[in-house]
Amino acid sequence: MAGTTLVRTTLTGVRPLGVRGEPLHTTHEQIRGVIRRRLGERHARLLAEPQQDDVGRRIDWYSDLAGSVAPLSSLPEAARAETLSQVSVLIADIAALGAQLQQAPSADARITGRALELACKRPSDDYVFMVGDQPVVVCWGYEPDAAGALLPPPFPAPAPAVAAPPPPPAVAAPLPPTIAPVAAVAPFPWLGWLLASALSVVLALITAHFLRQVVPEQAVVVVTHLPPPPAPPAPPAPLNPLVGLQSDLGAAQAEAEKLRATLASLRDELAAKRAACPPPPKPPEPPPPKPPQVVEKKPDPPPPPPKPPQEPILKLPPKATNDYSFLKGCWRGDSFRYTPRHSPGHHTYCFDEHGNGQLVFVWQNGTTCRAPARARFQGDTLQIADADATCSDGSAWTQDRLLCRPDASGIAQCSGETNLPGPGGRRNPATSFTVRLHRR
Repeated sequence: MAGTTLVRTTLTGVRPLGVRGEPLHTTHEQIRGVIRRRLGERHARLLAEPQQDDVGRRIDWYSDLAGSVAPLSSLPEAARAETLSQVSVLIADIAALGAQLQQAPSADARITGRALELACKRPSDDYVFMVGDQPVVVCWGYEPDAAGALLPPPFPAPAPAVAAPPPPPAVAAPLPPTIAPVAAVAPFPWLGWLLASALSVVLALITAHFLRQVVPEQAVVVVTHLPPPPAPPAPPAPLNPLVGLQSDLGAAQAEAEKLRATLASLRDELAAKRAACPPPPKPPEPPPPKPPQVVEKKPDPPPPPPKPPQEPILKLPPKATNDYSFLKGCWRGDSFRYTPRHSPGHHTYCFDEHGNGQLVFVWQNGTTCRAPARARFQGDTLQIADADATCSDGSAWTQDRLLCRPDASGIAQCSGETNLPGPGGRRNPATSFTVRLHRR
């Protein structure tokens, strides 16, 4: 049951609007339910909830909103205009929904649309209330000219009691004057004879009464009969079962109308959702399976030889130092050619913790050249130099000079140069090369 009673109306002498012979206020749950599902809660709460009494002579109009209730006439001019604008917009939306449902293919949907169209008939501005910030219309579903008869007329005020005027003071009536007796003259001459006859009758009755006391009388027996007992009350008339059945039939028919309206609304919603979601296209037929191909199994290739473990590369300290213990051990350089006419070869440097050691250079043909070597920092650059020497095949070895600088990760990037011997014992111009040193 709703919480706030807005107004109480009567049904005497008015003609409510309706469909299929049923007033709109008897199907208010279906009407407001369709509006709530299709338009929202604010549109549904625009129409007040009617509650009819047991005898069907009056209707209480409720609102389930919490807040202060104010008739439209009590609002300021600006608030009144704003409220009427909101009511017009909400009623226009409900009327548009009713027109849309009246174009639906089903008969129940068209009846629902007609009911929404009639519910939009607003009697007048006197039937608009503001409950909080929500406009609410009462007495919807009535003709405007009949809405004025819905409200019960005020009782006339009782007329004020008029004080009775005070009684006039009693005045003593004057005594009549004393009149001297006068001899009466009989107006009727036969009155004397009439009085004498009456006196004779009275004397005869008195004489008969006394004579009855001395004359014996026959005893008279009087039997008093009691009145007969009252007749039993008539049995009550049997109840007419048609009265209750007709009431139940009317309620069932009204409920059926409500359910048909709800069913029509749900069918329209389902049709709209089904149209908005078409079924997915049928998947194409799968191609016929191909016959399996017979593939001769080839022997697995031999696994690749394992890669040699990566030898650590020479890293330089972040700053120049006189501690050369990081060089202690042997370091092998990458294989390279000094010039295209020379065969490839590689360096091997072996140092102690003081940066002193020996260079061994091995050519591809196996010739080995040995020379003393020394490493020293010049600023941030590590300089490694060896000396001239004689190789194992008797050839001359000329000094190599390496300059190693650290990159961003500290790895030594080394470039070198040498003056290879030329014909006649002369030295050729300097030849440059790049090499990295790996710990052995």
